[in-house]
Amino acid sequence: MSNTLSTKKDTLSWLYLLALTVLSAYLGEFFNLFTDNKPVFILSALFIVFLKGQQIIDIFMELAQAPKLWRRLLLGYVILLPIIIAFIYLL
Repeated sequence: MSNTLSTKKDTLSWLYLLALTVLSAYLGEFFNLFTDNKPVFILSALFIVFLKGQQIIDIFMELAQAPKLWRRLLLGYVILLPIIIAFIYLL
């Protein structure tokens, strides 16, 4: 029974990641066609990067049940990297 629940959770997580990927592609097209507001696009794309990274860390790497230090280190990386990229592109 546990294996079925795990498979379902993995499948839902994969669909969530797929939906975020499709959303980021549509956001790129939307901002390219209808607006020239690049900072909003960059911030929204980096937020999607954060959401996907958090999902990968918690579900696929299974760090939600790991020692808190490891999870926090990787989540810190997923938070810090988009912030650095945002500063590079927006300043």
